[in-house]
Amino acid sequence: MSRRSPRGLVYRCPVCGAEIAVLASRHGEFGPRCCNVDMTPLRRHLPFCVCPVCGAEIALLHDGGGERRWRCCNTDMVLAA
Repeated sequence: MSRRSPRGLVYRCPVCGAEIAVLASRHGEFGPRCCNVDMTPLRRHLPFCVCPVCGAEIALLHDGGGERRWRCCNTDMVLAA
């Protein structure tokens, strides 16, 4: 697995297909389980956008190909690093 931050990493259950995403990374070792088996980390990371005014964050779950222009506090949100 990559040494990138686990924030935004998506895991999938190999049994039932359930998917989860890491929204905030903290200290410790994250090892999700579902259907009594370890979930598999996928190669994709969810991109996050942040409001420069209030700090609200969103994650893009699926890109539908439309014009991406999310606003918060009457300001365009910016892609988080």
